[in-house]
Amino acid sequence: MGFVHHALTSLMALPPLVLWMTLLCVATTASPLEANASPPIHHQLHIELDPDTHAITGIDNIQLPQRYRADSSASFVLHPQLTIDRVEFNGQSLPVPAPAATPTLQPPSTRRVVDIPLPPLEQPDQPVVLTLAYHGLIDDSPKASSGLRFVRPDDTNGHIGPNGVYLTFETFWYPTWEQTLSTFDLTISLPSDWEAITQGREGPHTITDGRRTAQWTIPVPSEALTLAANHFTVHKQEWNGIQLATYLFPEEAHLAPQYLEATIRYLQRYTDLLGPYPFTKFAVVENFFPSGLGLPSFTLLGQGVVRRGYTQPYSLGHEIVHSWFGNSVFNDFAKGNWVEGLTTYLSNYYYDEATGNQQEAFNTRRRMVYEYNLYAMPDKEYPVRGFHHKETRMDNAIGYQKTALVFHMLRQEMGDGAFFNGVRRIIQEGTGTYLEWNDLLQIFSKAAGRDLGWFFQQWIDWSGAPTVHIQNIMVREDPGQQGHVTMTGTILQTEPAFKIQLPVHLDLHGGLTHDTLLNVDRSTQPFTLHLPAMPTTIGIDPKHDLLLRFQRDQLPPMLNRWETDIRRILIRPQTMTQDEEQSLETLLQRLDGQTGVETIQADNPVISEPASYLVIGPSARRLLESGSFKNCDKAMDIQPGQISIRQQAFEGPEMAFLISCPHPRMAEHTVTFFFGWSPEAVTPVSRLLFFYGWDSYLVFKQGKVIARGMFQPVDSANKLIIPTP
Repeated sequence: MGFVHHALTSLMALPPLVLWMTLLCVATTASPLEANASPPIHHQLHIELDPDTHAITGIDNIQLPQRYRADSSASFVLHPQLTIDRVEFNGQSLPVPAPAATPTLQPPSTRRVVDIPLPPLEQPDQPVVLTLAYHGLIDDSPKASSGLRFVRPDDTNGHIGPNGVYLTFETFWYPTWEQTLSTFDLTISLPSDWEAITQGREGPHTITDGRRTAQWTIPVPSEALTLAANHFTVHKQEWNGIQLATYLFPEEAHLAPQYLEATIRYLQRYTDLLGPYPFTKFAVVENFFPSGLGLPSFTLLGQGVVRRGYTQPYSLGHEIVHSWFGNSVFNDFAKGNWVEGLTTYLSNYYYDEATGNQQEAFNTRRRMVYEYNLYAMPDKEYPVRGFHHKETRMDNAIGYQKTALVFHMLRQEMGDGAFFNGVRRIIQEGTGTYLEWNDLLQIFSKAAGRDLGWFFQQWIDWSGAPTVHIQNIMVREDPGQQGHVTMTGTILQTEPAFKIQLPVHLDLHGGLTHDTLLNVDRSTQPFTLHLPAMPTTIGIDPKHDLLLRFQRDQLPPMLNRWETDIRRILIRPQTMTQDEEQSLETLLQRLDGQTGVETIQADNPVISEPASYLVIGPSARRLLESGSFKNCDKAMDIQPGQISIRQQAFEGPEMAFLISCPHPRMAEHTVTFFFGWSPEAVTPVSRLLFFYGWDSYLVFKQGKVIARGMFQPVDSANKLIIPTP
């Protein structure tokens, strides 16, 4: 959304806390015409905060355009814990509305609709200033999200307290007209050892009698105003006329240069790609609870993320791209959320491609495909147009990963020049307005010079993805060309049949290869290929440029296959030393809070049930070292105290391992092992284990990943052996 509680990330299991950057998009639902029918509301707002008592006092002088004075009244939303003390209309006192009924310190809802009757104006076009003075308490302490990994920020509608201040549009901490755009002149008063940060640019500030007073100007119309405050250490610098800043806790203040340098790197890249940065500042702000929020001119990142220096494209880069998409061009969420998918594509994926990191770009495409297949269950998924904001892993798989791949496929359909021209047109035509999927269809069709309605219909309005198989392969020699052959076959696609260009790669005799695109738009489609040599294998979309639906046994073994299985079994040791118990304590606490996990205690486990298994600690090590579990990759060899994977040996007490293998008898299930050569090696990985779910094997040394990779799936959908005729 315009000022989007966006976010990152999902994301795959790049380094662990990437997923903490998952952004929660909370929407307002104005249409483009409604949003731009009249001038924005302007607030001249003075706020005093007392974190120790959770208190806020405010005076808001509101310049109210005619549109918001319907039926001689003004109707807005205010937090129910806030009491209105005074109301004036162009300087004339008006009756004060009654307080909210039975207010509580932590209400289940922060919505309270206030209606103020207004006297008639002497002239219909006379300017109107509505003044409200109010006070109250706001203390909805953040509540941790459940689940094995972080999907969205901690749950709070707003908090003022000694640990920090977070006031968002959900708080309704000032009189709020929903589905509107507003500008602000803001004065903030708070204790002198606190710093506040909000949208726009900071003006003068003074310290008097133990209070700090700061002026902020927010001239760019925005959907809402978000304010954060804490004991920040502030660093600032100018870059190309933009004020860059970090607001970090003293413990992380030394990271300011790293974040400022990364900010400059991303701003340079994306201003070159997208055009001028739409604000006068960008600040990286540390939050007192886990979050990854993209806001107009700043990002609010949880302390756990900041202290680890997460400046990667999928974290900080993602938030900077939101400056254009979501915080400058707004999203009409009532008609779907395109912002997160496009932002994810340009930051989490395209940055690596544009900077030449082709291997990581491939890895990201592959993880996007896998995440969609694992978390968007065919019987539960919904169309891309139905995504509004992220609450679950399936929302992330559809709204972020699938939608990012849709933009990737649109780029291939249009070509780079037309696609990026369309992306820039979104900004040129949509800045300061609301756009929805139908607007994007018109923009990209115009950039392509042809109607792309068919593409948007199947990828935005249909649920699902193509399921493709190749059958009836026959190869015969070409009689007129010695050594050349003709290969025929049939492409089968489940209904509804998508119109796609199917990438195909063939390995040929003599070390030759052949790549082509097959146009497919039917459920049964024959094809013919003329090749310069006899083919040996055919691969379907080996670079993962197309979103395809796979069966579970067609995906490599990985921890996330255990997490998404219908039946999950946890095997934990029956006997452990005290050090071994402590090393697994945080992992077991997280697992104990999950429903649907069957737990077995066994020192020498047996893998026999039709389920996916997670075997941890000494039990995992014993089972692998015993040699009784043979069903893993041929490239891995396990001996007591040593593991070799792809000819690289890993030994020593500082090593820990996360290894996933196919189930011995049922390829749709997996067996995942987590253990180390010492308890000390296990401890730092244990608490973050479920952020590492996208690889078949990971090797950790003193808690840091030193090797990772993917084993082949049992039933590869991407590569078929072609029999010799």
